[in-house]
Amino acid sequence: MSGAQYAYDETGAIFNFFLLTILGMVLIPSTYTWLFGGRKDVTEGDDCKCETCREKRVRLVAMKKKQEPLISTRFILLVLGWALFSFVVYKVATTSVEEKGLWDPYQILGVDRDADADQVKKAWKELMRKWHPDKNPDNVEEATKMTTDISKAYKTLTDPEARQNWDEWGHPDGKQSFQLGLALPRWLVEEGNNFKVLFVYAGVFMVLLPALVARWWNNAKQMNKEKILHPTMAKFYRELRESLGFKALLELLSKADEFYTLITLDKSETPALEKLVDQVKKAMEQKTPDRWSKKLTSAKDPQTAMQQKVYLLLHSHLLRLTPEDPKLAHEQRLVAERSVQLVAGMLQIAISRSWLNIALSVIDLGQMLTQALYFHQSPLMQLPYITADKLKYFRSKKRDISTIRDLLELDEKDRNDLLRFLTHEQIALVMHVAQQYPLLRITKAKFSVLGEPAIIPNAVVTLSIKLEIGSIEDLRKDKENGTSLRDDSTNDDEEPKNNWWEKKEQAPLVHAPYFPAEKRPVWWVYFGDMKQNRLITIGKVSDLINEKTIRLQFQAPPRPGQWAFQVFVKSDSHIGCDALCELKLVVEPPEAAPLQEEEDDISEPEDDSIAGQMQQMRGGGGPKVNGKKGGKDESDEDEDAEDVGKKDKLDSYEDSDDSDDEDA
Repeated sequence: MSGAQYAYDETGAIFNFFLLTILGMVLIPSTYTWLFGGRKDVTEGDDCKCETCREKRVRLVAMKKKQEPLISTRFILLVLGWALFSFVVYKVATTSVEEKGLWDPYQILGVDRDADADQVKKAWKELMRKWHPDKNPDNVEEATKMTTDISKAYKTLTDPEARQNWDEWGHPDGKQSFQLGLALPRWLVEEGNNFKVLFVYAGVFMVLLPALVARWWNNAKQMNKEKILHPTMAKFYRELRESLGFKALLELLSKADEFYTLITLDKSETPALEKLVDQVKKAMEQKTPDRWSKKLTSAKDPQTAMQQKVYLLLHSHLLRLTPEDPKLAHEQRLVAERSVQLVAGMLQIAISRSWLNIALSVIDLGQMLTQALYFHQSPLMQLPYITADKLKYFRSKKRDISTIRDLLELDEKDRNDLLRFLTHEQIALVMHVAQQYPLLRITKAKFSVLGEPAIIPNAVVTLSIKLEIGSIEDLRKDKENGTSLRDDSTNDDEEPKNNWWEKKEQAPLVHAPYFPAEKRPVWWVYFGDMKQNRLITIGKVSDLINEKTIRLQFQAPPRPGQWAFQVFVKSDSHIGCDALCELKLVVEPPEAAPLQEEEDDISEPEDDSIAGQMQQMRGGGGPKVNGKKGGKDESDEDEDAEDVGKKDKLDSYEDSDDSDDEDA
């Protein structure tokens, strides 16, 4: 069998089409993303007109322009790419593609396939007279080509063997090798260009690509998927305890290694730091029951000095104190923004150890960092113009307004009377921000086991929780009914699915004027036992707009009874909008959900058959008793191991069960 032959693109026209396609696939989406993808308005969803919000928007716009200049590396690459694209388009438009048809002697002479020798000779003579070069002085080149083809066709059709080969194989010489066409220009494979092609190939695939992979791997191996350094996670793992206070969490947060590359230490900033310490001391005495106890000493090692500086900057952020020194003010914003991301690392450690209290406290710390509020400060201070010295107007003998929900539930007349220390424009702005505050409600919490009528010990239970952002009327109805849970049997857990081409709606931006960056809320759903400080499972919701159903799975307790659990829903951005729901899990005896044995379609081989005899020889064992082979079955060993596991789980549930029995 003859080998294959390769025909290259002599003019490069086909290769230009290939190159044009590749460039278009890269340039079109990249240009669209550069024009529309990353240039969203920073004021989207945040139209607060208070002075702090306006300053934040101006700062974010300036920062974005600085980070993304018009003439950037990406812009230059796009311009060069489109220039190359235009050049290739020009080459395609100006290069003619020569379409070579199949060489057919019958078609050249204009005779039928059953024409005899006389008809072929007659046609040959007529065409030779017509295309003789002497009779075509104006087109000698084409005439010469035609006479050559006419002569070749005549020889093919007048030679019996050549004519038979053409009729059978399409070629006068018989069967030919298989020919492939490659959309590569010939200059790319010419011997003189071998070194250049190999040099480019080696540069791309042996230098550039390994360098990019090495750079990615070097960054990836230093941090986890939350973009937190592994040494920082190791510190959190060692020092996070089951019960840590607010200050201890701040101290642990200030030990993160991320701050060593985020901010710098400079001896010249000592006076500015001492001045900031005095401001923090004074603010804590006026606004909080805590007192500043740290001394800003000149630490010998930079590690301690860095921790002291970060700890001070965190306190100044929580107390809404902006350092007068521009460098410290910038570092304060960097520390605050990064600290919110580091809180996620603490939460991971708390979840891995099933600590409910510390997991809740970590989210509380994230709320305070986002809203720049110190521990136990009023949630009302999330509203514009509401400061610590104005809180006295919200407490009186007639009423005690402690949350934004309480403020929204007031009538307009009572509200205006309460906010009389503000102007009408300021009251309108306060209420505008308050109405954006999420009024979270848990409207459904239901236990179920897939395919089972009851919940039995050690079953895999699904807890379906429906969250809704309600209105003031919904809150009033909840107060009248005593609960927000709906007592209905309708199955409305299924949510409409968005098509892949539809843009997914995002939650609105959080009103956080003192947080240095834009932020969208994330809701954490905890399911656990508060009495035992045990976190059983947790869920995360990042797209809660109106309503959302989340499903959590866990293993049921190892014995029947009633078990008390709690569902906590907390925002990582808003203070005072958390929700709590008490639940009772009823575990029935195993008889309540009997196992349904499925018939095996594959029958056992007969004992007297060849298959049955071979099975006895392989498996050994004695006769079957009640469908099982004699001796101890493997399932018996599994049951023994399962009993040991059940005993361990039973010990963990023991305290909760005893407490429930006492309540009953």
